[in-house]
Amino acid sequence: MSTAETAKEYILEFLDGPLQGQTQHRPYIDGEYEKEVDAFVAVEGLPSQLHYVARDSRKVGENLFVSYRWDPADSDSIEVDDQDTNI
Repeated sequence: MSTAETAKEYILEFLDGPLQGQTQHRPYIDGEYEKEVDAFVAVEGLPSQLHYVARDSRKVGENLFVSYRWDPADSDSIEVDDQDTNI
């Protein structure tokens, strides 16, 4: 990835919750990373909204990594099985 492409996006890391361990490349919005993100997933065939809040950021080489924590209070109610990676 070139330096120009890197400057346009950051890497989002899900630290916990149903999406724990997953990452996404996300574009900057108005030159900044998002402070809060919503992810939409299917849980047992039903659409569910998960809310995550940015906690930490760090620079690794040319890439900015932003860590997000799950906010269950602002997410749809779901049961999380720590062994289930198919959410």
